[in-house]
Amino acid sequence: MSDLLNDVWGSDSDSIIQDESRDLKKLQEQHFKRGYVDGISGSKEIKLQEGFDEAFPLGSRLGMEVGKLIGVLQCLDFKHGHQDDALHRDFQLAQKELKIDRILTKSMFDSNLDLYGEHQILSKWSSIVMIHCNKYSISIH
Repeated sequence: MSDLLNDVWGSDSDSIIQDESRDLKKLQEQHFKRGYVDGISGSKEIKLQEGFDEAFPLGSRLGMEVGKLIGVLQCLDFKHGHQDDALHRDFQLAQKELKIDRILTKSMFDSNLDLYGEHQILSKWSSIVMIHCNKYSISIH
């Protein structure tokens, strides 16, 4: 009879221990997952900031160059575009080709975020702008 009582009481205490064990495992898993997610998120934020800090000077320099090229073409187009179809077409094309998402494409940079040599699009448009500036005796430096 005592075996029967032990089974009844034993199974209850075993099930309580098992329930506590399951709850403890769930809690451990939740904390592990939360810690993992927090660690990944924190790491991503740090890496994102580091990447921004490294790439910002180059990106801002390229953005300034784009702004200068578009600005010069816009001024020339405003003054001479009504009589110079080539200038007007170049200004319109420059607005499409010099969009920042075309300037800052991955293919232009190595893994250290350095340019592969000279930026081809900016080089092309620098030459075109200089042709128009020379045509109207404009000096930009």
